[in-house]
Amino acid sequence: MAPFFFGSVDLVWVVCWTIALAIAAGCGAGFELNVQQTLIFRGALGVFLCYAVVSAIQILPLGLNNLNDPSWHRLNELLELSVGPRISSREKIPDIAIGHFFTFVLAFTNGFLLGTSRENSATLIKVARISILAYAGYGLFALVFTPTTTLWATKSAYLGSFTTTFINHNTAGTLVGSGLILWASSAVSSWEAIRTSSVRLLLLNPANEKLSFDVLFKTVGALVCFFALLSSGSRGALISSCAGLLTLALLIVGGRDKVSRKGLFFLALTGAVALMGWLLQIGRIASQGLVDEQRWSVYELCLQSVQRRPWFGSGAGTFEDIFPSLRSPTFPSSGVWDHAHSTILEIAVEMGIPVAVIIALAALATVFLLSRAAMQQSKSVAAPLAAIAGVAVLSYVHSLVDFSLQIPGYFIPFGILMGLGLARAASSPISDARRRGQSPNAFAFNPD
Repeated sequence: MAPFFFGSVDLVWVVCWTIALAIAAGCGAGFELNVQQTLIFRGALGVFLCYAVVSAIQILPLGLNNLNDPSWHRLNELLELSVGPRISSREKIPDIAIGHFFTFVLAFTNGFLLGTSRENSATLIKVARISILAYAGYGLFALVFTPTTTLWATKSAYLGSFTTTFINHNTAGTLVGSGLILWASSAVSSWEAIRTSSVRLLLLNPANEKLSFDVLFKTVGALVCFFALLSSGSRGALISSCAGLLTLALLIVGGRDKVSRKGLFFLALTGAVALMGWLLQIGRIASQGLVDEQRWSVYELCLQSVQRRPWFGSGAGTFEDIFPSLRSPTFPSSGVWDHAHSTILEIAVEMGIPVAVIIALAALATVFLLSRAAMQQSKSVAAPLAAIAGVAVLSYVHSLVDFSLQIPGYFIPFGILMGLGLARAASSPISDARRRGQSPNAFAFNPD
């Protein structure tokens, strides 16, 4: 439901989801974690705690003259005040930044707790697929029949582009791109279940008829999400979705056929070259290039800000406040840049290089853990883990050039899927059997 209310960007919806996720996390607080799951969960909490501690340090008047924002000294001089200087350019953390932090932490926690149960995990992945398909279907319907409105509001931008219930077409593209990966993974799993030695056996077996319709439905679901992705007109979402699909394919092939690392590297390189060759010939990428010039100018200004404040940044949630002071005389005066259009770069501006490095390493760790588990587990377990790894790659690649991971309507389902995937990656037959009160004879994780 998080994407429904215009991406839940308003503070009121952030508060609502925080309360709902807090209640849900409380209901799952007694779920049992095994040793590996406990280590991963503690590591994630450590990253969250680091972010919170630095955010608190930034707003405290600690008398750190070399680190304090110079605007406080200037304020006291001009207005003859005695406000205590601090690192942050704000006196307190913005409410929306606090809400985003707690919402993401709780979303990840809920996903992780649900991921301790293979039944809950399978149900949640199925719900995620159907939910995203519903958003894709509505968005395509609205694009044809109500192209000037989003839900009940008139569109102020992105006319003629697929936006579903989001305001921005880029975030809409990442959502349906994630759906494309989830549906494609499920379709491949179902197809492998009906592979037989002859077409005659396939047609004669009544059970295969049901599986065939299942494969057809899932393939249609993937195609609907793909068509919605193309209709969004988002270059970043299309490129990152292709990167996620390539990750999914490599993990499935590598886990099933036990391809060597050199073979996987060759396949990855070949696939990347082929995809880029295709992408450079279509849509806005062919006509406008990969990244517009104005965005590069913003990145340069952000890097200059990071150079001036490398250790603790300008303060959590302050990018929109400080960016006007970063504008150069040659930078266009039109437009409001409330995001850096690069999540990791915006974190470096607001929180400093150390926190940005920690978060980047944590993101890489999630891809590594999910990929390793997908390569080592059985087919029924590998496919959903490979899909979540693909969604992670999609989201991280897109976050380099846009801000979808800063929109609650996207980062809530993303956080839940990441938590779920990491919990499943660290699961074991014994821990699953204990949850069900059964003997650990077989371990299967069928997302259907």
